[in-house]
Amino acid sequence: MTNPTGEVFLSYNHEQKNLAVELDRRLREHGVPVWRDERKVGPGPLESQIESVLQSEEISGAILLLSEDILDSPTILNVEIPQIHSRYTNKDTFFTFVLRCPGLSAGKANEILSNIDTVNDFSEWFFHALELSEEDSPNYNRVVDEVIQRRLDALVNSGNDSDTIRCSINSYQSPNPTDELWFHADLSNHFEDNRLPGEKTWNHRIGETITRLTNRLAEYAEDRGIEFMGRTRLPIAFAVGCEFPTTRGIHAKWTQQDPNFNEITWDVTVSPSDAELSINSTLKDSSKTDLAVYLSLIDDVRPEVGNTASDLPDFNTEIEIKRTNYDQVISPEQGVEIANEFQNAVRDELNTRSNIETIHLFQSSPVGLSFLLGQHTNTLPPIQTYAFNDNHQPRRYEPAILIQ
Repeated sequence: MTNPTGEVFLSYNHEQKNLAVELDRRLREHGVPVWRDERKVGPGPLESQIESVLQSEEISGAILLLSEDILDSPTILNVEIPQIHSRYTNKDTFFTFVLRCPGLSAGKANEILSNIDTVNDFSEWFFHALELSEEDSPNYNRVVDEVIQRRLDALVNSGNDSDTIRCSINSYQSPNPTDELWFHADLSNHFEDNRLPGEKTWNHRIGETITRLTNRLAEYAEDRGIEFMGRTRLPIAFAVGCEFPTTRGIHAKWTQQDPNFNEITWDVTVSPSDAELSINSTLKDSSKTDLAVYLSLIDDVRPEVGNTASDLPDFNTEIEIKRTNYDQVISPEQGVEIANEFQNAVRDELNTRSNIETIHLFQSSPVGLSFLLGQHTNTLPPIQTYAFNDNHQPRRYEPAILIQ
């Protein structure tokens, strides 16, 4: 029986390595684990290893990257395609895609497939063309979206009676996923050597990945909750929270370890309790259209904001929400109180300062609480998040995802 949380096998000729590597990366960023030979093959005969892998229940589906040069590969023709076809005809949750390389027409694709002697019927396989985007680079979005949907369909139709969709989102290297995770999004390639990406990557790659993945999860959450987890940067957790505002009607939460290695869950449905906050609002220049919010919840953000000041706009008003005792671990109940106070403080200021166009958010917070804060941003103007950069000397904040 196919494990629907297993890896997707990627079949390709090595002349198409660049396409395969990028598709591999995009799928893993969206939480879909991939088996690709260059990352997985060990010592020993290649064909016998691939045959064994494709017979494994831990392979949940396969993508054939179709190009003319697959006809020159005995491994693809005699091992990979027959084994993929065999798995598919078992009629369980195993899924298959034929992905045409850029520039390969449907007619040419059919001609190539008709020359494959080992399999003569591809009629039920999903076909998709990898088209070029406006920047003349392959557009992977549709095929990634389709794979996410097929994976979710397989999980739902496999008899999985879990009432919770579990998704791990990581920007740091993390342990391998478990069967309990439906998705294991790995964004760590954008943060190699602990360096922060640029604004284009934050918004057009990471932000769009979060939106695409969470929208698909939401479609399957009508009678299920969603539980997020993972080691990630605060702007990412905040952006995920923004996708599940309290008004959306989906029960989403975030589970993490606290500083004492106890597992805690940040859940908007728990009753709030006193968080011992100090909240101050300071008018700077009423003609300006930017509002700064400083969330000093586990440490003071002010010194690093000061180091960033030369790259920041002049602010209309600054709101500081600060805990009186950084040493005390924040409880989930206090987290709900903090999120409520954050929402109220920002809305009160917006009601007073009608010309505010953008909110700038600087956080020092547990990752799950940042998710909770994001859930309290419905109807707010665009929010420019910032990521803490401790690689830079002096330490500072840098622009991250713009929430719109």
